[in-house]
Amino acid sequence: MTKLSAREIEAAIISNLPPIDHHDEIVEEIGKDFIRIRLPFKQDFLGREPWQDASGKVFSGPMVMGFADTAMYCCVLSVMGLSVIPVMVNLNVTFLRPMRDADMIATAQIKRRGKRLNYLECWLHSDGDAEPCAHVTSTYRVAKRQS
Repeated sequence: MTKLSAREIEAAIISNLPPIDHHDEIVEEIGKDFIRIRLPFKQDFLGREPWQDASGKVFSGPMVMGFADTAMYCCVLSVMGLSVIPVMVNLNVTFLRPMRDADMIATAQIKRRGKRLNYLECWLHSDGDAEPCAHVTSTYRVAKRQS
């Protein structure tokens, strides 16, 4: 069972993360140990260089990695609630294909929960594209929030 609603998670993004890390994300689905979040497309998210095949511009790598981090952070919150502070320990990203100029969809899942460490996986897609653009794994340390 999840501890937080979609609206509570969206509010946590705004209240817990610095302004540079939130971009009107929309929590679309929450389930047992997983979350699906949409990042509405903005032209500012694209890199300045055209893709190598000259087919157009693509999302910048830091934007993709940051959104995956946000999705996994929210996944931990959705399961454990606001009494914890999820802190990333490591992040591994594999870029599979360009993230095109469309909304970005992240599906994050806790693969293994421990007392302090949680192991997560996140798949990123361009909206409307069945094939993933990136695969991200990460470990989050969870600390109790001080009252």
